Amino acid sequence: MKHVQAARGDSPRLAFTPARIAASLSALDRADRARARAAADALIVCLHKFIDAGQVPLSATVGQSAPPQSWQHYQPAEAMAIDGRPGALHYYYHAHPTPGAHSAEHGHFHLFAQLGADEEGVARYTHLIAIGVDARGLPIRLFTTNRWVTDETWLPADRLITLAEQIADSRARRSDPVDGWLRAQLGVFAPQIAGLLHHRDRRIAARLKEGRRPGLFEDRRMHVVSQCLVSVERQLTALDHVIH
Repeated sequence: MKHVQAARGDSPRLAFTPARIAASLSALDRADRARARAAADALIVCLHKFIDAGQVPLSATVGQSAPPQSWQHYQPAEAMAIDGRPGALHYYYHAHPTPGAHSAEHGHFHLFAQLGADEEGVARYTHLIAIGVDARGLPIRLFTTNRWVTDETWLPADRLITLAEQIADSRARRSDPVDGWLRAQLGVFAPQIAGLLHHRDRRIAARLKEGRRPGLFEDRRMHVVSQCLVSVERQLTALDHVIH
């Protein structure tokens, strides 16, 4: 019974109520407020571009000729490859069952920051966040994963938050509208992403304490480490009320 209670109290889920979203946005300094407002504007511009092209974000990613196949990685042809370019955004979309998925979740994007290459010239990267989306490609869930899921270079939350901010602020590749769409989400949902990354680190640290689970990063029993539900409409409404 004690083990069951401990598991329930150690949930990967974080609840971002409208009040919590408003409080987190209100706590931003002037520069971060400007960043959030710019990201919101960019997100709206991206949506209009998809509409004008007769697309939705998901069709722009996987194409319109055939339904996506489970586990297959999808990227537009213009997407940045993993080539060791420090600070570059790399992403892909795929669909498969994941713990805690929303009933309307079609699949998810994995977003990475490239870290350069190691001494042997092999590109290094770190996982920033996964974005669960509906059948149109609109975000409905954010989540972090254990190291084995993406075979990443593990970095602490504060370093990942800085990388996410830098990627959100950098200019998107004009030939890849999905790139701009994802960068904008890093800025719009910055409070949730920061909260999830810190929650991820707390949960991992608790398990590594005193060497109780030394193989945790490769433990297939721990897949999703932290997660929360999101809504573009709710987030933009909060931004409009808090950031003028």
